[in-house]
Amino acid sequence: MSTIPEMSGGRHVFPMPQGVTSVAAADFSSNVCTLKMNPTSTAGEVQLTGAVVTVTPGATGDDLVLPPVGQSKGLVLYIVNMHDAHHIDLLYTNASGSDVALSLGASALEDEELSICVCDGVYWYSGNALST
Repeated sequence: MSTIPEMSGGRHVFPMPQGVTSVAAADFSSNVCTLKMNPTSTAGEVQLTGAVVTVTPGATGDDLVLPPVGQSKGLVLYIVNMHDAHHIDLLYTNASGSDVALSLGASALEDEELSICVCDGVYWYSGNALST
């Protein structure tokens, strides 16, 4: 019986390393934190190092900006809001360079919720579920 890695010719099935990216309250600058795909980041930015993203917002309504669509085709992120009282708003950078709400699904990730975000190279989409 074959396994998925064997069926894919030994290649990894996931385009993002299977690790965890942690976003803490201190990573938000003016209530915004942007996930970056390149190795340099500044205040208000966090380097994306794994497909699982745990977020602890500092205030309700903090914005988490997903990587630009042009760099993210086929990317799947699992975002977990770790706070028990604050929600975060999920945004992404579109092809025009503007930060906009997700195209499908809820853009607000309530406290202790999980969002599965998928990019097709044009839009980011999400599906949210309560983390229990």
